[in-house]
Amino acid sequence: MTLKTIIIDDEPFVRKDISNMLLSYKKVVVTSQAGSLAEARKKLSQNRFDLVFLDICLSGGTGFDLIPFINPSAKIVFITGHDEYAIRAFEVNALDYLLKPVCPDRLDKTLMRLEPEIKSPVSRNFDHRVLVNLNSGYQFVSPDEIIVISSIGGNYICVHLKNNEQLVCRKTLSEWESLLPESCFFRIHRSTIINMKYIKSMLHEKDGSFHIFLFNRDKSFTVSRRMVSSLKTKIKKMTSEQ
Repeated sequence: MTLKTIIIDDEPFVRKDISNMLLSYKKVVVTSQAGSLAEARKKLSQNRFDLVFLDICLSGGTGFDLIPFINPSAKIVFITGHDEYAIRAFEVNALDYLLKPVCPDRLDKTLMRLEPEIKSPVSRNFDHRVLVNLNSGYQFVSPDEIIVISSIGGNYICVHLKNNEQLVCRKTLSEWESLLPESCFFRIHRSTIINMKYIKSMLHEKDGSFHIFLFNRDKSFTVSRRMVSSLKTKIKKMTSEQ
């Protein structure tokens, strides 16, 4: 049995990002999308969906205005950039309430609550771009463009791209670890994740410290002593697969 799914959000890139993430779930089939209250009302009236991803703040009203038009047996997952609607969302028996940008691991937990066997046995495809929530808005970033991600304090991190652009956001390093492919990215320190494809050289000092030099970066990055062995193993595996 497949779950006929609709994504309702007034931001096209959010709809696309969620749709791409759902490709990893063989029983979830996105059959429709809507970007406004009027468009969503029309599609909900003409079709019976099993799963509804519903933005709360929509052009012309709110997602709550669409509840009467949704199939009573459908599962609703609210998606929003604000958390003040959480209580009301669960008052309408929503399956879950996700904050933007939606993290793949968080989405996975939501769908596991829906049906334990829903996930495809195929590994998640990391070719899709990562959505970064910036103070000025959102920006998509391809993992291949990322050289290093570092903590800059105060729950903020900086994403360094190969074009020398630096993106500052509030996504934690642990969240980034869950978004990025393990085959290429490695957390060398509690405050640093590197893309191993950009390693230029490594230096093992006499005092036992270990440093990584990356292309397009002037400074070196210290590797935690307990992570040195794991890093060497990962690099060896990565190079043998190329």
